[in-house]
Amino acid sequence: MRMMKKLLTGCLVWGITMTVNAQAPTIDELHAVGLPVVEVTTVDGEEPTCEYVSPPEGAMGSGITNATKVPGRLRIYDDGEYVYDSGDYEKGVSGMTIKIRGNSSAYEPKKPFKVKLQKKADLLCRGNDAYKDKDWLLMKDEWFVYGGKVLHMMIGLETARLCGSLWEPQARFVNLVVNGDYRGVYMLSESVKRNQDCRVNVGKKGYIVEHDPYWWNEAVYFSTTRHEKKYTFKYPDEEDVTEEQVGYIQGVLDQVEEALWTGGYPSIVDVESMATWLMAHDILGTRDAAGSNIFFTKYDDTVDSKVMMGPLWDFDTIMENENKWATIHDNYDYYFYYLLSLAPDKGQSLIEAYLSQWEAVGKDVPDQMITFLQAFSTTDEAVALQTSNEWDLARWGHDTGFSVGEMVQTAINWFADRKTWMNEQVAAMTTDIRTPHDSDTRHSSLYTTYDLLGRPVSPHYRGIIVSEGRAFFPQ
Repeated sequence: MRMMKKLLTGCLVWGITMTVNAQAPTIDELHAVGLPVVEVTTVDGEEPTCEYVSPPEGAMGSGITNATKVPGRLRIYDDGEYVYDSGDYEKGVSGMTIKIRGNSSAYEPKKPFKVKLQKKADLLCRGNDAYKDKDWLLMKDEWFVYGGKVLHMMIGLETARLCGSLWEPQARFVNLVVNGDYRGVYMLSESVKRNQDCRVNVGKKGYIVEHDPYWWNEAVYFSTTRHEKKYTFKYPDEEDVTEEQVGYIQGVLDQVEEALWTGGYPSIVDVESMATWLMAHDILGTRDAAGSNIFFTKYDDTVDSKVMMGPLWDFDTIMENENKWATIHDNYDYYFYYLLSLAPDKGQSLIEAYLSQWEAVGKDVPDQMITFLQAFSTTDEAVALQTSNEWDLARWGHDTGFSVGEMVQTAINWFADRKTWMNEQVAAMTTDIRTPHDSDTRHSSLYTTYDLLGRPVSPHYRGIIVSEGRAFFPQ
């Protein structure tokens, strides 16, 4: 029987590209398949809604507003029984609210959701009260319409943890049912928020801010002075943050930007966290560099706490920069490019931290991820995910999709190739000056754009800039 189950596992998980011909699963089938089932029942069957908004001129992205918080009940079925029940909704006592979350991801028919419990609980059922919290996420595969990315969040989070990120959200695959309607495969996940017991370790006088291209869709945001990078708040909550707090953390990040240009950033930035964050994205080969989901934290408002970078979040575009650094590593409009390519003398502290972290843990991560993926592929969870993913694709009207086995093998191939490429590239980081990539020549005008003190700046810099021997105000 055990041998037959193992053989069946191999057939299901390592199958060829599948043609979906699945009927909508019944609740009994969902309970039996092997993934936890999150069952949401809203008051009067109300569906969460939102409105779609476009950015103002000069900004980017597309977002949502007026997302309704719909009250209801949430239950989780796992391993033959209900392991969690929020109870019916009673404000401040029991139940939960659910709303649509995200930005561009909310435009797809399959929506991502945020759940807020009225009473703290650990929806991942880990048996430790320290994990209890009110805020939880139901994350979907944003680009699942193109197939093959249902494993991306799992892969990204595990890679970040192995690289040494101080905290990454815990998450697991679930099937979601809302008011009796099957909605597909989701990742039930912790959110990025302050919780000293189990999430981001920031004190009550600390900060979690996000470099956010969707700043225009938030009630509270601020901009740094030198580079005009826009930030929004994860902590304090925007409804609680004061003008004094906004001014304080803006001033801190202004100091960070100045220190990056002078090379004095180790006095204010935790360089190891910066190197770890970048190294994880380099190993993952992340293509996106628009600025979303770049988190900075500061434990409190004293000079003793440094600015830290992390956690990593948003893994939709991992494993796409083949034979290239993560895009943000070489993005001309972000700090890393300046420190690693334009001014490696000032970037020496970051380079040394990167090399140290690579030697300590990074060089082993590709092999560790291959082992992790090989082990995952033989689990009952992978078998259940294969069937559930077929149901998901059918639910949203897609005729074909990649099997879980194909997704696993693609990732294994990525890490095997990445190990060789990263070893070569990290060795080259010991040189004093790196030559910009050919792909960066389109930004060549930036290499001769300076402020009045002779420091390289972006053409978007506010103030007098010098280019080709001419001083002027940029338009």
